[in-house]
Amino acid sequence: MTVTITSERQGFFAYRDFSPEAVERLASEFKLAQPFSHLVFENFLTLTPDQMADVYPAPDSPYWNKRRDFYQSGKMYCRDTDILPPLISSMLYELTAPPFLRFLESVSGIAGLIPDPYYEGGGLHCSAPGGVLMPHTDAHYYERLRLYRRINVLLYLNPEWEESFGGCLELWEKGAKQPARLVTPKWGTCVIFRTDDRSVHGFSTPVTAGHWRRSLALYYYSSHDTVRFSGDPYIYWQQHGKHTGMNKLRVRCYQLLTRAAHRLSTLAHHANPNKEPRGRP
Repeated sequence: MTVTITSERQGFFAYRDFSPEAVERLASEFKLAQPFSHLVFENFLTLTPDQMADVYPAPDSPYWNKRRDFYQSGKMYCRDTDILPPLISSMLYELTAPPFLRFLESVSGIAGLIPDPYYEGGGLHCSAPGGVLMPHTDAHYYERLRLYRRINVLLYLNPEWEESFGGCLELWEKGAKQPARLVTPKWGTCVIFRTDDRSVHGFSTPVTAGHWRRSLALYYYSSHDTVRFSGDPYIYWQQHGKHTGMNKLRVRCYQLLTRAAHRLSTLAHHANPNKEPRGRP
């Protein structure tokens, strides 16, 4: 679903305006959404582009870290709270504070959600012209804190964006040839989705020339695993590009090995006598 919101309350985000009845409806829609549980909100951010015009770091800022692999080509990120602009740090704080956690728990049905104080893999993101994030499923087990990843929250900060600019978030049915849904990453759009070994997402259409795709990304965890196998500590990429010769063989070996690793992780999950009892989401 897509929700259009107008906020009249204090705070950076409009979730505070929902009535208990609205939250209950959202919980039902989250559960039934396809290709996996998710919600898309428009106007989720109460700040305007003008209010943040000089806040978001420029593409040539020395604070950015850069990804250089094929799967995340052109991606830059910053998660160091010591150097983030104060306004963005305040936004991140609100998205990890108890009121928002209670909202996430209500719409997702997952109790005891825990934000990551290190913003591992999250924080500020920026993809350059030509940048992609190939479709993938996320690592489920967070070894640093020994927690299980359950929910992703993405907030887009692009004042003007059209589908023709590329970089639209794709939600995939696992094994499908086309995405089930596209989300245009325009200003204030927020996507909340369940993350596990079936929630394939990314953007395979490159960002077009002259555009920079900006977003905030936060991930939420629980101390208990799911009853159904939901993944392991590894990212599983679903697309690998076109290759020939030895590189084609190497990619094929990579695919076979990751499939074997996934199956072994599934067997280990079901064999573990200490996993949560049935009935936990």
